[in-house]
Amino acid sequence: MVCALGMYVNKTLIVSGFFMDAVAYGLMIYLMIQVLNRKKPQEWRMGCLAGVAFQLGCMIGPAIHMIMGFYPDIILQAVLYTATTFNGFTLISLYSKRRSFLFLGGIAASLLQALVMYRLFGWLFGWTTINMTYVVSALFVDCLYIIYDTQLIVERSELGDKDVVAHTLTLFVDLFDLFVHMVQILILLKEKEEQEKKKKKQRDRK
Repeated sequence: MVCALGMYVNKTLIVSGFFMDAVAYGLMIYLMIQVLNRKKPQEWRMGCLAGVAFQLGCMIGPAIHMIMGFYPDIILQAVLYTATTFNGFTLISLYSKRRSFLFLGGIAASLLQALVMYRLFGWLFGWTTINMTYVVSALFVDCLYIIYDTQLIVERSELGDKDVVAHTLTLFVDLFDLFVHMVQILILLKEKEEQEKKKKKQRDRK
């Protein structure tokens, strides 16, 4: 709910620009550090967690508003697909043998590093990095992290680490990334569908 509020606020105010983006990223990093600081009071950490959710919502607010203007059905589809996917992979992790999927952490980290390098080189050399292959690969990494993080949280809890706030932050970031990439995939599919319709109309005219 807090994340959705952030989306609404920024899509209404549209706070953008390099300086504001830098401030937003700096504030989010500060809030994440506060959430992970176990010396702080629980109430303060929960407030900072809500702040992280609000900031993430603000970051994608204008984009979500623009998407709803062109493809209003995509956001609802993305929410449903995200919830189904997240719950499914969480259940897979919970009902699997303990520690059986912890090896996925190394695989997911390596794939994430490769995706980051691809985006970096794309930015340096002017490539179009947001394509179906990239987004599907990113979605695959998100699913791996959901399984890995869930099992890691369970294992840490069994060992006495019951830091609910930090664990909630981890799973929320996984859920947020999954939603963003789900939206991107649906947009790419919609654009491909529209291009095919245009090509079909052009062939029919000929």
